[in-house]
Amino acid sequence: MNKVLVYLLFFLFLNTSCAQEEKKSLESQSNSLVKNYYFKGLDFLSKNNFDEAFKSISSGLEASKKTNQKDLMAFGYLHLGGYFYQKKNYQIAIENLKKSLAIFIYLKNEKETYNCYFKLGRSYYRISEFDASLVNHFKALEIAERINNEKEIAENLGRIGEVYLLTPDLRKAQINFKKALKIYERLGDEQGIVGCFTNLGASYQKQGGPNKKELIIKAIDYFKQGLVRAKKANLQRNESIFLGNIGSSYRSLDKYDESLEFLFRALKIKVKLKNYGSAAHSCNDISETYSAMNNLVKAKEFALKAIEYSKGFNIHQERFGYYLLSKIEYKTGNFKSSHGHLKRYHQIHDSLFSLQKMAKINDLQIQYETEKKNLTIEAQESNIALLDSKNSIKNQWLLFGGLGLLSIFAFITLQKSKNTAKKEKLLQEKFSQDLLISQEEERTRIARELHDSVGQQLTLIKRKSQNIEQQEITKMTNKALEEVRSISRNLYPALLKQLGLKESIEQLINEYDEQTELFFSMDIDLIDEYFTENTSLNFYRLVQECLTNIVKHAKAKSVTVNIKKEDKSIITLISDNGKGFDVDKNKKKNSLGLKTIFERIKIMNGNLSINSKINNGTNFIFSIPIKNES
Repeated sequence: MNKVLVYLLFFLFLNTSCAQEEKKSLESQSNSLVKNYYFKGLDFLSKNNFDEAFKSISSGLEASKKTNQKDLMAFGYLHLGGYFYQKKNYQIAIENLKKSLAIFIYLKNEKETYNCYFKLGRSYYRISEFDASLVNHFKALEIAERINNEKEIAENLGRIGEVYLLTPDLRKAQINFKKALKIYERLGDEQGIVGCFTNLGASYQKQGGPNKKELIIKAIDYFKQGLVRAKKANLQRNESIFLGNIGSSYRSLDKYDESLEFLFRALKIKVKLKNYGSAAHSCNDISETYSAMNNLVKAKEFALKAIEYSKGFNIHQERFGYYLLSKIEYKTGNFKSSHGHLKRYHQIHDSLFSLQKMAKINDLQIQYETEKKNLTIEAQESNIALLDSKNSIKNQWLLFGGLGLLSIFAFITLQKSKNTAKKEKLLQEKFSQDLLISQEEERTRIARELHDSVGQQLTLIKRKSQNIEQQEITKMTNKALEEVRSISRNLYPALLKQLGLKESIEQLINEYDEQTELFFSMDIDLIDEYFTENTSLNFYRLVQECLTNIVKHAKAKSVTVNIKKEDKSIITLISDNGKGFDVDKNKKKNSLGLKTIFERIKIMNGNLSINSKINNGTNFIFSIPIKNES
């Protein structure tokens, strides 16, 4: 009996050992299979064979899920993130990288956790989600500093600087680039040094301007230092970029011959390298320089070349090429062609940003609805408190009847006072609205007189001065004409009738974008047919006043304008990330800017909601009924 028991136990032990060995063997085979899938997928990806790359990586990920191998699953999501990044589908890249990050954090794999944070930072940068990009790069930097990996520290400092360069917080950008430069110099990393010189030059170039030429000179100095290093290291692509940046900087200093010399050298290298997207950039720069020299024939030639080079390579430069053509044709008096090029510019612009903006609008709509619900709950709580208060008052009336009669008398007197005040307020509102209407009529009259009288007289003087070859008078007359036209446009937006409401608002935003350092994004439906002429003018003025307030007071870095048709209303959101303000406090101060905005809303029978907090930006949300005005 004991022998049978011993044999039985031995048999069970043998079976268990065999099963464990078989399980280990299967896991080993599965590991090899998954790794082989990933290896092939990455090889296909390096050769831009995207279809085969996706199949191999996805097959490896599915195999790892079946055996629940968490480390291999994490690598699968990481590789898919890389695949979608190369395909420029950054949102899906972010989703996969987040899944990979969660698993690597769970497995305490610090090296791959770093890789995930770094790649997430780059992906968010690509979709202009700059806050999220900074968060991930700072987390990657923290890991790199903890393990004292200088190369990775420098890489993250450079990427953080690039984000600040676009936001733009140029001082912080320069601090990070200089820190990265010191590390790259210590490591002898020429590619890293050249990149830092590029970015430092770009930061000072952005800071410079007509009144800050010393910063442009400093930018040129950085670009020239980088150019010497790029030539020495035979980095032709970087060499062409430095040449182009030096050329555009000289244009800012009005040194047009030097500008063209460097820009043509840059263009020659870029075409030789078949870097056509960058070649388009140089052509647009050359066009701008010729335009500044008033050589409009050459300016047009290179704007057209920019569009030709950019087709299929650089949609941003294609868009800018059409914008330059529009300006050139306008200067030559070919207004129809100018309008056509401007229309093409907006079509490309809309196609670039529509998806991204729709996602932002949805987020803001959710935020708006949530805040509305919270306000409703607060109102209900307030009503409950009010009912309790009324019950208490009734009990007091029962106890103090005489006092109750006096209270009723006082209430009636107070109500009469309120009614009188309400009537006065309505009269004041009507007066304000009539004043706004009269103001618009007077603006239109003055604008028409400026155009028909002063404008024509100046045009006549210009022609006479040209006939007698008086160049100085011609230049002065040109300048005066431009100022008169600018004043006329500000008094009454004539393009509102020519282009329509949508394109007029877009042009207004583009003008603010050019004249300020703010980053503007917009998504505007075609709303021209939904408003009468008077409402269109009031709507345009409303948007203009909101944007003027932001530019003057908000100290913002970016502004979003979304105008959408929903049912029988036009819903508009204008938001900024500026310093914000106390809405109630400004209402009590009777702020002229806010008062004008509210009056225009009332004229159009609309509704306005302002959401603003100190240091947390401002949202203007207004709803205007279609074809409805008082």
